[in-house]
Amino acid sequence: MDMESVVVPVVLFLSPALIVWIVSHFNARKRQTVHETLRLAIDKGQVLSPEMLDKMSLLTDPVRADLRRGVLALAFGAAFAVLGGLISVEESEALTPMLGVACFPIFIGIAYIGLWAFGREKSAAE
Repeated sequence: MDMESVVVPVVLFLSPALIVWIVSHFNARKRQTVHETLRLAIDKGQVLSPEMLDKMSLLTDPVRADLRRGVLALAFGAAFAVLGGLISVEESEALTPMLGVACFPIFIGIAYIGLWAFGREKSAAE
């Protein structure tokens, strides 16, 4: 058994977990920075205006994050579809499975964009 037959599947299955961890880590750091900034301002006795709190909350706005995630998931799915088309030039049977794989991020992207649209309408109504 050669090394490539072991490394490729391991990297293939660990990559999504690594990506999720990286995104979660940086989102947590962003939230922590916002909280530390607010805590420092309160400790120094500064008055926090409602406008400033609104601006700070936009940094972690889930509605905006849904749109970004949706667009990224759609792009990821489109990339898989294009990759399937490119691979099918050499291997004609590869197109159908690759399009099947591409459907998952595409539908997740559509769901996120739907959540964004629903959240936007809900915020406008309030």
